[in-house]
Amino acid sequence: MDIETGGGPGGPTSSRGGFSSVDGTRYSGVAGARQEVRLPGGGQLVAVGDRLRYKVYPELDRALTYAATYVAVEVVFADGTRYAGTDQYGKPADAAGQGDAKILYADQWNDVQVDLTAAAGKTIAQLVLVVDAPGDGPFAGWIDDVEVGPAPAEPDGSDLAAYVDTRRGTNASHAFSRGNTLPITAWPNGFNFVTPVTDASTYRWPYEYQRANNADNRPELQGLTFSHQPSPWMGDRDQLTIMPVAAAEPLGDPAERAVAFSHDDEIARPDLYSVALANGVRAELTPTDHGAIFRFTFPADAAGRHLVFDTIDENGGFEYDGTAVTGWVENGAGTGITRMFCYGEFSSTPTGFGPASGGRDNARAASFDVPEVTLRIATSFIGVDQARHNLSLELGGSFEEIRSAANAVWNERLGVIRPEGATPPQLRTVYGNLYRLNLYPNSHFENVASLENPDYRYASPVLPAEGEATSLVTNAVVRPGKMYVNNGFWDTYRTAWPAYVLFYPELAAELVDGFVQQYRDGGWIARWSSPGYADCMTGTSSDVSFADAYLKGVALPDPLATYDAGLRNATVAPAATEVGRKGVETGFFAGYVSTDTEESVSWSLEAYLNDFGLAQMALRLADAFPQRRAQLLEEAEYLRRRSLNYVLLFDDAINFFQGRRPDGSFAKTPAEFDPEEWGGDFTETDGWNFAFHVAHDPRGLANLYGGPRGLEAKLDEFFATPELAVKKGTYSIVIHEMVEAQAVRMGQFGFSNQPAHHIAWMYNYAGTPAKTQAIAREVLDRLYVGEQIGQGYPGDEDNGEMSAWYLFAALGLYPLRVGAPEYAIGSPLFPRVVVSPLGGSPLTITATGVENPYVQDLRVDGKQLPVASITHADLTAATHLDFTLGAEPSDWATLESPPSLTTDDRVATPLVDLIPVDPGSPVFDDTSATEAVFESVSWSLPAPASPTLYTLTSGTGEPPTGWQLEASADGTTWTVLDTRADQSFGWPRQTRPFKIPTPAPHQHYRLTFPTPSALAQFELLA
Repeated sequence: MDIETGGGPGGPTSSRGGFSSVDGTRYSGVAGARQEVRLPGGGQLVAVGDRLRYKVYPELDRALTYAATYVAVEVVFADGTRYAGTDQYGKPADAAGQGDAKILYADQWNDVQVDLTAAAGKTIAQLVLVVDAPGDGPFAGWIDDVEVGPAPAEPDGSDLAAYVDTRRGTNASHAFSRGNTLPITAWPNGFNFVTPVTDASTYRWPYEYQRANNADNRPELQGLTFSHQPSPWMGDRDQLTIMPVAAAEPLGDPAERAVAFSHDDEIARPDLYSVALANGVRAELTPTDHGAIFRFTFPADAAGRHLVFDTIDENGGFEYDGTAVTGWVENGAGTGITRMFCYGEFSSTPTGFGPASGGRDNARAASFDVPEVTLRIATSFIGVDQARHNLSLELGGSFEEIRSAANAVWNERLGVIRPEGATPPQLRTVYGNLYRLNLYPNSHFENVASLENPDYRYASPVLPAEGEATSLVTNAVVRPGKMYVNNGFWDTYRTAWPAYVLFYPELAAELVDGFVQQYRDGGWIARWSSPGYADCMTGTSSDVSFADAYLKGVALPDPLATYDAGLRNATVAPAATEVGRKGVETGFFAGYVSTDTEESVSWSLEAYLNDFGLAQMALRLADAFPQRRAQLLEEAEYLRRRSLNYVLLFDDAINFFQGRRPDGSFAKTPAEFDPEEWGGDFTETDGWNFAFHVAHDPRGLANLYGGPRGLEAKLDEFFATPELAVKKGTYSIVIHEMVEAQAVRMGQFGFSNQPAHHIAWMYNYAGTPAKTQAIAREVLDRLYVGEQIGQGYPGDEDNGEMSAWYLFAALGLYPLRVGAPEYAIGSPLFPRVVVSPLGGSPLTITATGVENPYVQDLRVDGKQLPVASITHADLTAATHLDFTLGAEPSDWATLESPPSLTTDDRVATPLVDLIPVDPGSPVFDDTSATEAVFESVSWSLPAPASPTLYTLTSGTGEPPTGWQLEASADGTTWTVLDTRADQSFGWPRQTRPFKIPTPAPHQHYRLTFPTPSALAQFELLA
């Protein structure tokens, strides 16, 4: 093996401490036999608590053998003995063990830590770099920052926020994501975030510690910024930056005022961010909901003491009136952006306030002649006066008192899960994930009254602005109530919303209603709230998210409005692309979205999941609201049957789902279809990862594959087929999701992105729950690593979804069938964990033999659970779940299939429109884009048939309010099938279902209205 010292990929990865050696050493060679290279160092006596720590960057070889990951630094002692031990994740820390564990990411820096306590008292003679790779191919990589020294003390559990490092997930980029997060200090579900930034001129990736460093390869801080970023891909907005400057002049240019810093000198917690800069300045902040308190300490020999107020562009302004600094910003990415205002007070009167030296024209600086300056500052989307009011409500205490309040609320949120027997990395992961879950969604409302008698208002991001904004007040429409924003439901419906429901049921009710407020204002709930209606991603998945909450007993403030918001998505073709479902002008009637709409399979399969949830919600609402019972029951049956339409996209010729053209033919022939090809009819993945996208009806999916054994075989093939990250399909480049999916190294299982997150749990429906248990445990063990160098996730951590997956799986649960009040059973990670939902009763989950993944037995309050599923009601009523785990699969839960929409071995049969398509008829052309005014419509079927339901789709004109549906066998004698009066359509182009009370076979039909009515479509369904 050859080594070469100097250089190395990327920027800083770690901190150093204690004895250290090696600086950017490249290793390379050819695999086949164990190879060793002596590293510098030795002579240190090992003490209790010492650890070996190093960073390793294995390069990915072309043959994908991952030979370079079979690498480790091993210790040779003076007595001739060796020690490899285990790493911080419990994996063998020798070279072969690291490679076999697949714990190291290729083409990424990895952090390896080995506890040396077992060798205390021995003297290190030598550190050895070892490669022990199978095969005969080439390998290469880098070793850096090898150190031996005392490990830092771990938190004692009294302050759960101490486990959270907000930098988790920040060691990422647009090219490869290990989270793509910001180091956010904030109030839970807060109005603002505050984050350090290394680039104060971007709304995408403003904090990149590992990239774009200075000439000394050190990152530089350019400011502390108020942020509202839901995702770097969506972009930030209304950024307001504050930067302490110790130069003689108040430098305004972000690059000129930038100062080097180190992770070693940061404290990055939910309730506190602190950094000691290389120029001697210390900056500290702690948050409130609508603001923050900053404390800046300048060195005694500082050439100047300034605070620069800035934003990312010229769209902002700041003033000082002798009492307070005020200002506004309006910039960034997103929809529904409105002006943000600020009001701040200094602890000392500035000696001057004016333009900064250089930089943007609107940058301003406050200068001081004291060594310590405290700034209390609050923000508002309503106006400067409201920002001042927010300050008075929230920022009256000292820095320590304000931090204590933030700490208390974070500990309350984090305290819902208390693992026992967890390792330090597991504790950091649990609480880091709970932190991420609780950052989103964000409050968008403000209290315009007192703490004792609050009156909440918000500047609406979903209504058109009125007039022009000023430097003092918004032009957004201000409404009473609470609105929440910043959520991508395509991501979050899978785990994040079920997690709010399980852990924070009372909060979940407010969060749901905060999005229903968008519907009350603008007529729709955003698909991607950023903060308004963003035309992004597929599916209207707030439908199933909120239905799931209601079905699990969350006391929604307005359940009917919540349902109606989903019903509009499910029954109305929107006029604008940023709301509702795409392709449904024809999709509602064909039963699928055709290939005329981009990502058509994704739009269709997501719609079926949402229809299922709405159908279940309608059934429950029918009992609670008798005045709408009949209509709700009709809608429930229609939506339930429509949720079975997934069978229409299943192509038996290829054994996959694929798109269908407007004429009904499949988009590709068997020779053309490649399930490993990305894009096209699939969102951010390929046909493989959508081969199981029927989470609401897993038994029905199994039937498509020939039954449970067929589903098992399909899943086995899925996990055995490698992702090569070369078949970019309709994408112009190899997108980051492809590379991340390859890095997972679990076949086609693209766990780095959300469409794959439910797939492992489908084995429960194949009669092989042990495979679910093994895969879920592997994900927990392997893919959430690297948290101490800013990694921690296998892909984008989107609004808490990736975090919630871990939390559920670690408890041995998963909300597989969102929209059904139940959980799939997996394998718990901890020997004992207490789950204490806020507002709920505590539940203790124990597991004997937790080092093994396979469930041998599960008892709920002493009673055996024989199926790999538990209802929400049973779970929340229980006090104990007791798992027995073993090293080998058992027959537990193999004899009884969990619940599903389909309950037998037959392929599901969706509704079929009995009326042949007539392109010349505005009501029989299978599109709501055409319409006509009718008093009567008559038609004949090719043969007699017995419809059970029919639908009417209103036009844009006067909708029908009553009608009579008649049928005839001969066209002469007519029988009344259904009569309706006092009907209403909630919106233009709404499709409403109606049940035929007594179905019977007829060939001829007519529909008559008492007054001329606009109609866009009519279906006769069976």
